[in-house]
Amino acid sequence: MPARPAAPVPPAAEFEVPGITPLFTPNRSFYVTDTALTAPRVDRDRWRLRVRGLVERELEFSVQELLEMELVEVDATLVCVHNPVGGDRISSARWLGVPLGALLGTAGVRPESDQVLTHSVTGFTAGLPLEMVGEGPTPLVALGMNDEPLTIRNGFPARLLTPGIWGADASTKWLATIELTTWANATDYWDARGWPRVPGAVKPGSRIDVPADRSTVASGPAIAAGIAWAPRRGVSGVEVAIDGGPWQSARLSPHIAPTLWRQWALTWQAEPGEHQLQVRTLSGDEVQEENPAPPYPQGSSGYHTIRAQVPDNGAQPPRWRPRLAHTRADLTGRLRLAANAPPAWRRHGYPPPTGLRRPVASRTARPATAPTEPALTPAGCSNVERLGSGLWVVC
Repeated sequence: MPARPAAPVPPAAEFEVPGITPLFTPNRSFYVTDTALTAPRVDRDRWRLRVRGLVERELEFSVQELLEMELVEVDATLVCVHNPVGGDRISSARWLGVPLGALLGTAGVRPESDQVLTHSVTGFTAGLPLEMVGEGPTPLVALGMNDEPLTIRNGFPARLLTPGIWGADASTKWLATIELTTWANATDYWDARGWPRVPGAVKPGSRIDVPADRSTVASGPAIAAGIAWAPRRGVSGVEVAIDGGPWQSARLSPHIAPTLWRQWALTWQAEPGEHQLQVRTLSGDEVQEENPAPPYPQGSSGYHTIRAQVPDNGAQPPRWRPRLAHTRADLTGRLRLAANAPPAWRRHGYPPPTGLRRPVASRTARPATAPTEPALTPAGCSNVERLGSGLWVVC
């Protein structure tokens, strides 16, 4: 039983709309993006989490020692910085773990430190400003998700979770070491590949789940539904526009936590013909960004837009036609993203001239006296894509 459990989920917290994304993503369906070619299998009994660097006391913890500390639950949505508008590289869970601040407090942070650099057993590194540990949603060394231990694909036995920050920056999986250092003396995996130096906050966003793009909708009252997120401040409203008309307020599922997405639903009148639906999120006085942008360098933006066909006189088009249209639209969207990404990279000065690229060997090299890492054995992985000079792997 956690010392600080999350608030109970209220009755009837989810809309009963077929096809809508649930409030909590099943562990087997939780999205996965890695830089590792294979998901490591870490020996739980041999694994240790080390805290070192600019601290008063270097420490290490076993899984059991972490489980015996004061555990907290956090309901949080995790978003991949590579997630396109309307994409599925986003999931939510009820996380269980130890507050990162508690571990750092036990070690004693030296005043010159300003960066928390986390190391994975795979060699991946990610830097987090020390100030983020004490402000906003609580960063966790997560040990469990949705009342189960972390899955291998999601970082077993421990991962970092920083709600409201892009997953690439602050969610190191298969966590091995927490190093206190400075921004002047250490860069991380994504820094060396041209991404922003300091982690960015997740932008307010939304997605239409129902109806699916290029699907057929029966004439008459119809339901549009989906999810919306703004995990630093929370979702305060969702609006939907039909055929470029005025924005209409959608119904929202009950508020559970500002760091967790909310479901939304709207009833609209489906007349024969083709219709366009758009959605946007409100977060306090902030409105979701309208202008389209690719994921690099600060995450994608733009309104998720879908089209639906309402047949006349109840006629149904051939089944292959909406499927073909959906495939064509998906391919067009991917090609558009691919075309927009290189100019965005170049506008931000990446890749830098060969002679100016930042060396990373000194940060990643292991000293001869470094303790031996736990033995790893590969697990199956697929969908390997190249992103800049690194690998982006979807397992």
